Amino acid sequence: MSEITVDVYRIDDFTKQDSVPLTGLLRSALEPLLGESLAGARFNLVFLPVPDLGVLDGHPPLINLRSSHGYLNVRVVLGGLLVYQHPHSVREVVARPLQRLLAARGADGRTPGSRHQGSGDGGWGFGISGPGLDHISLVRPKPVLPGSVEISVGTRRRALFHVEELPEPEPRVTTMAELGVPAWPDAIDPPLAVVLTAIVYDQLLSSMSFSDDLEEGGFFIGEVYRAEQGGMVILITEAVKAEQSGASMLHFTFTGESFLRLNDLIAHRSMGERLLGWYHTHLFPASDELGLSSIDVELHKGTFRQPWQVAGLVNIDRRSRLLRFYAEHAGQVVPVPFQVSTR
Repeated sequence: MSEITVDVYRIDDFTKQDSVPLTGLLRSALEPLLGESLAGARFNLVFLPVPDLGVLDGHPPLINLRSSHGYLNVRVVLGGLLVYQHPHSVREVVARPLQRLLAARGADGRTPGSRHQGSGDGGWGFGISGPGLDHISLVRPKPVLPGSVEISVGTRRRALFHVEELPEPEPRVTTMAELGVPAWPDAIDPPLAVVLTAIVYDQLLSSMSFSDDLEEGGFFIGEVYRAEQGGMVILITEAVKAEQSGASMLHFTFTGESFLRLNDLIAHRSMGERLLGWYHTHLFPASDELGLSSIDVELHKGTFRQPWQVAGLVNIDRRSRLLRFYAEHAGQVVPVPFQVSTR
């Protein structure tokens, strides 16, 4: 691992400016999440051929020059014990801490007092280099000329039809007592609360079997209400394991087949239930800082778009499980409270 570095290039003339040890960047990204020092830790990385072609926002802007492999599976071994394993984007655990390091060296990425030249208007690029990475091409991005614009030429034809989404039925108002939970201590903020049956709670934390090697998950179904004190509340009545789901080294995914089977199940039951969201596992202990990963957030925001749909997260440790819920609010995916029904 000591031989793996992150090489920094000026984009305008594609000259190498610096090399930064990868371990330092990984420690900078992961130590705040895990809440402990990773000095002496061994990092095992598997780079995954999933493209990441975007520019990292912030200052200075950064581009991954080995963008064909934009994700990696991270395993951290400390003191002979596996303390962490999870997939991440390269921009999350490498580019972002590198960006902070470059910004600390000066407004244009220079080391104060060094002979390095600034990046000019072209920005910075980086490439991870070391044993086993030579087969991943280092690609210089297409230069953007000052004052240039892109013009798309084509014939626009009037659409023959269009599709409109039907509005969801308005949820009825309920009380917490009706749902079998004590009154919420304060106004619901963010404006969504989660109630789940004792059976579902026991399944997620005890009786439901999960893999120790791959992330697994499924769907939540149940009912949606408006809370008497304002906001919305959902009652999760069943956690359904996803059929034909995809679990890989990258992340847990849903297939079209899994959604079709779930829709058939809801229609067959004819109980007025709705798809309330999804759940999945993380195979490492929970911490206050480490909740949904960036990949999880992208899946939730891109797939579960109703304001009352939630993401459930089950952290699995060798000795215990921890359950948390998240929902989108004001453009961010944030934690939401939950209680267990007694009815």
